[in-house]
Amino acid sequence: MTRWLRKRSVPMMVVVLALVAAACGGTPDEEQAAEGTPAPESTEAGVEASAAPTGGGVDGLEAVYAQVEGLTGDERRAALIELALAEGSDLTFYTSTNVDESGPITEAFEEQTGIAVNLFRSNAGSIMQRVLQESAAGFAGVDVLNVSGPEMTILDHEGLLAPLRTPATEGNAAVSDNWAGIYLNTFIAAWNTDRISPEEAPTTWEEVFTKYPGEMVFQLQDFDWFATLITEWFVKEQGMTEEEAIELFKQGAAGNQVIDGHTLGAELLAAGEFSVASSLYQHRMARMQAENAPIEWEPAVQPLIIRPNTIAIHRDTTRPATALLLTEFMLTDAQPMLAEFERTPALRTVEGGVPEEYDPIPVNLELLFEEQEKWMTIYEELVRASGDPDIEQEE
Repeated sequence: MTRWLRKRSVPMMVVVLALVAAACGGTPDEEQAAEGTPAPESTEAGVEASAAPTGGGVDGLEAVYAQVEGLTGDERRAALIELALAEGSDLTFYTSTNVDESGPITEAFEEQTGIAVNLFRSNAGSIMQRVLQESAAGFAGVDVLNVSGPEMTILDHEGLLAPLRTPATEGNAAVSDNWAGIYLNTFIAAWNTDRISPEEAPTTWEEVFTKYPGEMVFQLQDFDWFATLITEWFVKEQGMTEEEAIELFKQGAAGNQVIDGHTLGAELLAAGEFSVASSLYQHRMARMQAENAPIEWEPAVQPLIIRPNTIAIHRDTTRPATALLLTEFMLTDAQPMLAEFERTPALRTVEGGVPEEYDPIPVNLELLFEEQEKWMTIYEELVRASGDPDIEQEE
């Protein structure tokens, strides 16, 4: 059974807190329970226990990569299990994924591998703060991290992630040198089918912003969607200047509504409170469409914009083989499970993933790391100019 970590105190460093305060806020939302069963005994597999790496960290992970190089499928899984059991048969996993999802997934991992998971669940900002504080204290508290892309990018720039080299990233919609996506928040334009006929539905982002004055709704928090659409689509692909693209968006925002919360937005769209929504989540729409709500998003307004929820191995992991084993499990076996939880899997070949006919653009995480304040300020000024937003807790 998955073991839950109790919260531990670590020394606080002023420089770390300054970095974190600039990056994000939030109150921890921790799910904790007492530790469970002891680690299982070793089982037979294709790699001898004596071949297991003797050290942790990046050097230890490189040794693991060398030992499983060229292995795939069941052979690779068996080799990693043997190496993991030699490391101690457990690992620590920090995740921002809801406990109703991360709990069953890690339990399935334990059943398949015999490795116990010490699970700590909190929101992405709190996990980032915790990891930064642990690093400042010289404490290696975690083996594998799962947080959203913006927080993972900050940790990556702090040098806290190990290189990720695995065949399990093949077909993944969001892959970096040191992390990969496990599921996606896919931003889509959507409309109410009782108010918008198929002939009137938007076909381009220009139409989304200009065709429905007074009938549109924007999300208060989606500056990352906005920044990516402006820079990666209108500027790079459509040849606009940044100023022209922002002016186009400004025209669309004028006189329209603003709301905070993607679930709330989908519900109000279905209720006919407005005709078109600029940036809802695909997985929320799928749930409501299954309940026969009068909403639609296909044929999709392209490009779709995706923000990945990501996984990475910590630079100072003491169990590199075990960390790689869990990471590969999350990138493969866990993908259909995430679809069952109504997430959008990052693996595009899994049912429930982004349809193959679309070529989504990932949120430009590096741009947001470097210019977050700029884009937050521009977006907030534009959407607030359209009126006072209805405030709801963001999901």
